[in-house]
Amino acid sequence: MSIALGVMVSALGGAVFTWLGVPLGWILGAMAGAAIYGNTVGLSGKTRHLRRAGQLLVGTATAGVLTPALLATMSDLLPAMIGAAIAANAFGLLLAWPLARIAGTDRTTALLSALPAGMAEMASLAKQVNARTEVVTVVHTLRVILVVICVPIFLGISGSGTPAAVDNGGSMSALFACLGVGLVLALLSDRIGLLNPYIIMPMLVGILFVLGGFPIAQMPALLLITAQVLIGFSLGARLDRKDLSRMPRAALAGVLCGLALIAFMALTVAPVLTAITGTDMAVLVLGTAPGGLGEMIASAKALGVASALVAGFQFVRSFLTNMIVPPLLLRFTGRPPKKRNSNENR
Repeated sequence: MSIALGVMVSALGGAVFTWLGVPLGWILGAMAGAAIYGNTVGLSGKTRHLRRAGQLLVGTATAGVLTPALLATMSDLLPAMIGAAIAANAFGLLLAWPLARIAGTDRTTALLSALPAGMAEMASLAKQVNARTEVVTVVHTLRVILVVICVPIFLGISGSGTPAAVDNGGSMSALFACLGVGLVLALLSDRIGLLNPYIIMPMLVGILFVLGGFPIAQMPALLLITAQVLIGFSLGARLDRKDLSRMPRAALAGVLCGLALIAFMALTVAPVLTAITGTDMAVLVLGTAPGGLGEMIASAKALGVASALVAGFQFVRSFLTNMIVPPLLLRFTGRPPKKRNSNENR
């Protein structure tokens, strides 16, 4: 009941923000509603299933815009995707030093907090190497929230709303097959630790359909709104004022370093890649933004930007970061961090 009421408050917040014309209104309004509800009434339950449902819908919606030409474009942009991933990780590595000083934490925790990978993956790795998981979680959460807030500012967007689905002659049966088969594959993949399976699997099924000559219909607007509300709800549910008040230095470090990384990618990397590849700036701002895969694809769908290209950039960065972090961590710290005394965490 607590979770259900929280989602209802999130949906109401999304509707109000959209009515007021706030950019990404459904996502930001849902986030605000969940944060207010969670910090007043409280969310007495696990929200990860709702986040996965939102990711599944986002991945399916992305499958609905795939075409052979778009797949070819994604292939052509692979070098740019790898370059953007390297740039984001290099700048994140540089930010680890000031983040450690501002947050008053060890270098290992700072590195895991600064690198633009998924929060769940970095928090899990932090637990394995005895880093401060709570700091990693706070910093990553604040950065993703800042990305969602800042993206419309960088793109100069002043309105709100969900673009209506266009009849592309695709099959609704194929769309719901992406949803259903994608869910089954995601559940199986999640058990073996595959990265972002609830987003990737529906897209993978969609790619197979498109390559087989079966066009996919675009997702109805109501389901798109549902996906945005669930993504916003999952963000707001992680914004716990107790964590922020207990770790003010970590929160300040998260905001400052998060803004620095966001600005670097949007004002330096995205324009350079636009000049080199000729790709639309909006695609590259969203694609290179150091946010979560689900959040960035949902934002792209809400803003009418090519979500498949955004997904490609986001996935490549997330994949490469999670591939290089373990060896980089050992080189950065010299040795795994010592186990802290349990009294230090009280």
